[in-house]
Amino acid sequence: MAKMITCCGKELFCDGFTNTCPHCGADYNWNGTRLAPRSCWGEETGETADDILMAEARGFPEEDY
Repeated sequence: MAKMITCCGKELFCDGFTNTCPHCGADYNWNGTRLAPRSCWGEETGETADDILMAEARGFPEEDY
């Protein structure tokens, strides 16, 4: 279930796998939990932020890349 959160004093609807605040660039998951900075994404798996975002754009956020 998507969640509405507040970031930068504005409402942000978290309805995707990754949701980015248009004001500060902070990323949140579908549940409104703030994610680690993109520079840390994939640290354990070797993925890059681009890998993750491209997988999401293709509609397969759960697929391993």
